[in-house]
Amino acid sequence: LFCWATHMGHERGTRELPPVSLVTAARAFRSASGGASEAEVAKLYRRIERLEKTLLDQAKGQHNAMLGRIGRRGVQRLANQIDVNLPALVRRHYLDATTLPYPQRLTSQRFRLHSQNGEDGITYAVLNEVGTIDQRFVEIGAGVNGGNSGFLADECGWSGLMIDASESNAARLRQRFPWDRIAIESAIVTRENVNDLLSRHGLVDDIDFASVDIDGDDYWIWESLTVCRPRLLIIEYNSLLGPDRAVVVPYQSPSHKDVSTAVETGYYGASLSALTRLGASKDYRLVAVEPRGVNAFFLRNDVGPEIPACAPTEAFRMFENYQKRVAAGGIDQIYARIEQEGWPLVRLD
Repeated sequence: LFCWATHMGHERGTRELPPVSLVTAARAFRSASGGASEAEVAKLYRRIERLEKTLLDQAKGQHNAMLGRIGRRGVQRLANQIDVNLPALVRRHYLDATTLPYPQRLTSQRFRLHSQNGEDGITYAVLNEVGTIDQRFVEIGAGVNGGNSGFLADECGWSGLMIDASESNAARLRQRFPWDRIAIESAIVTRENVNDLLSRHGLVDDIDFASVDIDGDDYWIWESLTVCRPRLLIIEYNSLLGPDRAVVVPYQSPSHKDVSTAVETGYYGASLSALTRLGASKDYRLVAVEPRGVNAFFLRNDVGPEIPACAPTEAFRMFENYQKRVAAGGIDQIYARIEQEGWPLVRLD
């Protein structure tokens, strides 16, 4: 029947199989043959229906087997990568980044291989413009994929240090990345130990890249980091705190121990304006924010002077997952809840 239907397609000048079910094809076959009895056709229908059911059961079994191998989260992760990288290919094809103003010249080149929000492409775009000196990095909060440094380690051959508070995450990192280039530490990073951790691995003075993503005390870790001066740094900000106020949740706040509660209340981390002020005090400038509104990019002031600074109020993006909540009640509702609960804030204004 398939051969016959394909033959009919060729006769009509197309190479595509007509979008018909096997039963429909059988009816067309009977009409074309003209000699089959009702009993023969009925028997054929039943055989075809059994065949369709067998094929559907096999397809379902293969689908379940795939889910068993990579899990539903794996499927979702693959779908998310397609969602990010397909537009990246379109931008690459149609846009000439060199003709765009900053920061779009950088953010338009975003793509995702290891990072969550396209930071891999933006990082690569910045480094292409400013060059590198030693191709070393430090990743504080590496997760299981190397965070924002995974791309540099995996695809670009860089060396460096990945730190994560979870021993199980660290174990997976050791399996994933080459031990001769990438050091893995399982440690809770604090203001008191951050410099010792980096010094122990020789990450002192100038290095090319650093990323801080520990869901809470990121501001305080960067403030305390003195043993090395990364040329490019990525750090997470809390967009629920808005674009205008320079505020930080105090160091080691209890809210940072329960990420889900912190996200639900909006009481965690630092605002983009607060991080921009901290950067200025350490001789860094804000140069980009990835469009999903999670991470900010800071360049050291003596690096890439052709890339201009961004004002935090202009570069600010609200995290996609927060947009409905903010649209319903505004950013002021977050501050009203913080004040109502009596939670402390460090105000830098």
